[in-house]
Amino acid sequence: MILLGAYLYGDYPAEKTLTVYGTFNTSVAGKIDYTENIVVIEGGNHAQFGNYGKQKGDPDATISAAEQQNITVAAIKDFLAEINV
Repeated sequence: MILLGAYLYGDYPAEKTLTVYGTFNTSVAGKIDYTENIVVIEGGNHAQFGNYGKQKGDPDATISAAEQQNITVAAIKDFLAEINV
């Protein structure tokens, strides 16, 4: 499972999950209670995982959407390579 700007809850195994979020993704950081397969993008926010505009409560990102999305793609590729997909 790949989570962008979201967090894992329930009994799905963290070792089979990639969690990617930005330092300005205010709804995620405080809710993560696992340590495996987490990528935190410095300066990223929730809105820049897509192109749907600013999300309530999230500050403006300090990196471009393109940079955040490039980091995200690289993290996904690395994760998929690790789990041999």
